Amino acid sequence: MSKRVMHLLFIFSLPFFSSCTNVSGDVIKTLVPLSDPPVNYVALLSEANNFFSDAGYQCKLASDTEDFRCRKDLRDIYIHQTHAVVEIFPGDDGGNPLLVTTRWDEGLIPGEFISSEFSNPDVVAFCVYLVQAKLAVCRNAS
Repeated sequence: MSKRVMHLLFIFSLPFFSSCTNVSGDVIKTLVPLSDPPVNYVALLSEANNFFSDAGYQCKLASDTEDFRCRKDLRDIYIHQTHAVVEIFPGDDGGNPLLVTTRWDEGLIPGEFISSEFSNPDVVAFCVYLVQAKLAVCRNAS
């Protein structure tokens, strides 16, 4: 085979071997305290770490920014991986913390074949848990 043919075959095969990354997010939630004082952020992160670790997530707290992040693999097959990410950020200027959840799809399946809708049942359960623990209530951010 000539170099030119090999080169063309390589170029035309790239789409088959390159991967796609698609991100879908749920509605951002504000964590509002159940009583007048602000949400105890340290207690919130401790509870979040326990809750999401028990649900199979790998969690970490960035001490320099106080950002909290957990990741859970949902699908791990040869051609495609999917994982959920849950993050808690401190509110701006002492405001209420934000709870953000996303789904990351990476691999050879094009985005046209992946739903752009995402709702994380673990986050729903965490919001119920926060109310039961009398720490906060989740409200959709506006």
